[in-house]
Order: sequence, then structure tokens, then C-alpha cells
Amino acid sequence: MKQYRKKILIILGVLSLLVVVSGGYPLYRYLTHDRYKVWSIEVEPASHEFIADRQGLVISWKETKNSNGKRDRDEPVDYSLVIHGRRFIATESIRLIYESGDNRFDVKNLSWGEYWKIQVYDTSQDDLPRKEYDLLKAIADYDASYFPVSSAYTHFFAYKDQEYRTVVLQKTGGEDRKEVLFNMATGKLEDIPKDAGKALENRNVNIFKEFTNLKEYYAGDLLHIDTPISFSQSVIEQSSDWRLKEEYPAAYDLMTKKKGGLFFLTNETDIKLLSDIYSLLIPKDRDLFDNLTVYGEVTKDGKDHVVHSYEEFINVLKPKEELKNGS
Repeated sequence: MKQYRKKILIILGVLSLLVVVSGGYPLYRYLTHDRYKVWSIEVEPASHEFIADRQGLVISWKETKNSNGKRDRDEPVDYSLVIHGRRFIATESIRLIYESGDNRFDVKNLSWGEYWKIQVYDTSQDDLPRKEYDLLKAIADYDASYFPVSSAYTHFFAYKDQEYRTVVLQKTGGEDRKEVLFNMATGKLEDIPKDAGKALENRNVNIFKEFTNLKEYYAGDLLHIDTPISFSQSVIEQSSDWRLKEEYPAAYDLMTKKKGGLFFLTNETDIKLLSDIYSLLIPKDRDLFDNLTVYGEVTKDGKDHVVHSYEEFINVLKPKEELKNGS
């Protein structure tokens, strides 16, 4: 009788454990992942290489140990949510319980586990030292009656040697929105200076790939979201004789084998910098300005021109102030 009762207790114990485990996993998922309506992985540089006298930087990314993702931490990841200038490169990681624009979001009353972090890397140093800032705290310090909306509205802005990423805020409990600046050097929010007008990104880094006959050479497959740029498979297949491979083999490997992205380290439309870098993205026995066709969208007279030198290129090109993003 005692043995029978013991078996019954064991069976009941096992069944109870199964109930706890099976019920506990959904609870775990809810607390750690499913409850968040907006979330993103957290990344860090897996490897990086400067090129063209530090005018360009190639970075491949990997997930951090704190990331919400599930892939192998050493596996390279495609990551394009990067805002950068000449000195700073910023990524972000997010975990929020409200959809973007939901005016119930209150930075004074965050739910357990919520965050919006910005990681900033300093390209003035070889090892890209990193600082992490709490965007929600920065907003609370600026004006706690607002909350941040989607980073889809975010872009780069430079003003008087300061580098910013824009942030769109919305009133908690309301619909009013405003745009402010996140200073990548300090981690603080600032108002847009009145004499700056709108916080627009006016630098144009697409002149060679969009407005010359290099567009046909790359067949529209030099991938980018403004910056950085990355190589599609079709571009990789034609890149074996590029000057980049010969002069910067480590950077070439990052871009062709490790999903690396190439950043133009500039705050403005710097034609010399762009030409120095694009000279690496063509066959090594070719000169960038050898019979280069410049399309009328970016020339002074609105006509196509064939040039043979940097000087000729500059002479037909619109003034830098007119070569705004999108031209």
C-alpha cells in the first residue's frame, strides 16, 4: 500500500513539474521577448579597417551578448541602422512595449525591461572606443512630457563641428511632435539651433555611383542607405581585380566575406574624399577619371560631360552647396 502511494506521489510530482515547465516557458517568452512590440538586436564591431588615409572605414558587425537575437554571436550580421559623421558612428538597441507613436508611452513610467540605448563609437581612435547612452533618460532630462517615435525618422545632421542624430519626439497622451538633436559627443538632447533652420542632411556621397557611368559598372548593385555602402553578390563577383583588394586586403575581405559596410568619414559633400575611395572600388589598372561620363543632374550646365581628370571633373560639377543629398 505504501509503495503504491509512493508511486502515485511520484507520478503526480512529475505531472506537476511538466505543468510548471510547460506553463513557465510561455511566461518566460512573455517576460523576455513577446511582450515587446518594438525591439532590435544590439551589435558591436566584429572587425574594422580604415582605408584611404582614414577617410573611409569598413566595419563588419556581430551581435553582443546582451542582444535580443538568437544567432551565433560570432556570425556576421547585416546591420544598416547606423548614423554617422566624420568622427562618430552610432548604433541603437531597443526594447519597448508600445508600438511607435502609441501615446501611452511615458518615459516617467517605464515597464520592466524597457530601454532605448544608443551606442556611439569614436573613429578618431584606432580601437573605436564605445560609449553607451540611455536615450529615454536623455529625453526625461530634456522634457519628460515627450517620448521617442520610430528611428525611421532619424538621420545625420552636422552643425558647427558637432555631430548629431535627429530624434522625433511626441507628446505623451497627445499627437504633437517635434524634432530635436541627440549630440553624439555628449549623449544629451538639444533643440535645433534657430539659425540652422531645419535639421537636414545635405551631404551627398552618391555622386559617383548614381550620377556617373559607374552606375552602369555597378549595375545599381552597390547597396546603400545613404551610407554605409555594401557589396551585392554581383558586385563581389566582379571585384577580384579591384585596387581595394590589392591595397587593403583586410578591408576587402570584410566587405566580400563578412557583410562589412563602408563608411565615408565626412560631414559634408567632399568630392576629393569620395574620389579617393571610389578609386579603390574599380580595377587596379584603371583610372577613376578615364573617360568618366558625368550626368547632367550634377553638372553646371545640365548636360552630360566626359572627363579625363579630377580637375576636369571639378570644373563641370555643380558647386558643392548645390550638390545636396539626392541632388
